[in-house]
Amino acid sequence: MTTLVLREGGASDASTIADIHARSWQSAYRGLGILSDAYLDDVANVEMQAKWHERMSTPVAGQCVWCAELDGETIGFLCTLREDGTPWGALVDNLHLLPASRGHGVGKRLMGEAARWTAAQGITQLHLLVYEANTAAIGFYEALGGVPVSRNWLETADGGHAWVRTYHWPEGELASLMSLR
Repeated sequence: MTTLVLREGGASDASTIADIHARSWQSAYRGLGILSDAYLDDVANVEMQAKWHERMSTPVAGQCVWCAELDGETIGFLCTLREDGTPWGALVDNLHLLPASRGHGVGKRLMGEAARWTAAQGITQLHLLVYEANTAAIGFYEALGGVPVSRNWLETADGGHAWVRTYHWPEGELASLMSLR
C-alpha cells in the first residue's frame, strides 16, 4: 500500500526540489515554445540547483515549501509566498511534480495545503502564474476554480518571452481549495 505524506520542506530538500523542478519543466515545456530544448537539456538543472539551494538555505520571510512524499520518495513540491506585491493574495510560486506523479491527486493535495496555510496567515486570496502554452496546467487550475485575471508577455528563464496568465482564487473560492485533501 502506498502512502502520500505532505511535509514542510527544509534546506536538506534543496537538491531534490531542484531536480523535480527541472524534470517537470523538461516534461511539461518541451515543444511548447516556452523554453528552448538547449536550455531544458543543458542549463535548467544547473540553474534550479543554484536557485533552490539559495531559497531553501535562506528563505525569504513568508515562504513556505511543502514536499509530497510517496513511500518515502519526494515526488513533488509546492512553494508559497505570503506576499508578492499584487492585490491577489498569497502566491503559489511553484508547483511541480515528477512527470509520472501527475494525474494522481498530488497537485490537488498540495494546493489544498497552500490554501489552508494562506488562510492561517490571515490572507483570504491566492494566485499563481502559468504559461499560456501549458494547457494541461491551465486545465488543472481551472478545474480547481482558478479564475484568470491577467495576461502578460514575460521574459522566460532562457531569455525568450512567453504569454503568462495569472490565475486567482478570491476569498469565496479559497474555501473550496482548503477542502482538498
